[in-house]
Amino acid sequence: MYIVAYRLINLLNDSEYDSTEAHIAQKLLDMIYEIEYMPIDQVADKCHISKSTLSKFVKRVGFEDYKDFRDNSRNEKKKASYHNYEQKISMDRFIEECGFERFLDILAGDIKQFLSEIDRKQIQELARALHKYKKVAAFGAVYSQTVAMDFMYKMAEEGKYIKTNLYDVKQEQCINEADENTLIIIFSNSGQYIYEDGMKPLDQSRSWVRKSRGKIALITSNAEAAFDPSVSYPILYHFTTSVQNHPILERLVVEAIIVEYKKCKKQRA
Repeated sequence: MYIVAYRLINLLNDSEYDSTEAHIAQKLLDMIYEIEYMPIDQVADKCHISKSTLSKFVKRVGFEDYKDFRDNSRNEKKKASYHNYEQKISMDRFIEECGFERFLDILAGDIKQFLSEIDRKQIQELARALHKYKKVAAFGAVYSQTVAMDFMYKMAEEGKYIKTNLYDVKQEQCINEADENTLIIIFSNSGQYIYEDGMKPLDQSRSWVRKSRGKIALITSNAEAAFDPSVSYPILYHFTTSVQNHPILERLVVEAIIVEYKKCKKQRA
């Protein structure tokens, strides 16, 4: 999933069933693989709206104009979930091809490796930073964003309130506006979040995360990204195979951070 589908799905989820925005988002999702070949008047006609309404809509979801929207729609045909991670296999595809029992074996191996190789000091440092910084936000893309949301709720149970947002445009705004007293926690298995403009191709990169004045924490399996100079608090985990078990491993990281955060609270009480 790339930027066009991601934004349309989030808008659809946030809209009333019978709203105009939901109607347009659904129509665009239905034809998403053909949009790159279609002029604005043809797409507007299929959505049963005017060209001006469509123009306003694509700007509403964060694109400069219809051309920007159409150009980005080309990526939706790609099967890879991550740029430069084409060799990786999603959990559902692996289960479909190799069976659930084989997947569980792979997952067990990943969890065992996680427990033996995760750097506890990295987790402790981030937990202390969570206690130190009053302004904290946690972000990710697609499945990693659901982990960021879980993290927000779990931290709230500990009396620590952090911010997150499904919309990548609002994530970017928050990161751009962050000051040196803000901690930004990024969940990004591939590490691409700190290198690229959300889920856009490299040639459209603005590297806005790395330019932020906020302190960046990165939870990733990409060693190069983890030790990028812009990252103050890296947490690096590893896989035993090419199966993308990161939605589960990231949740293990969250649980480990929560445990260390509780210890930090007790020590400073």
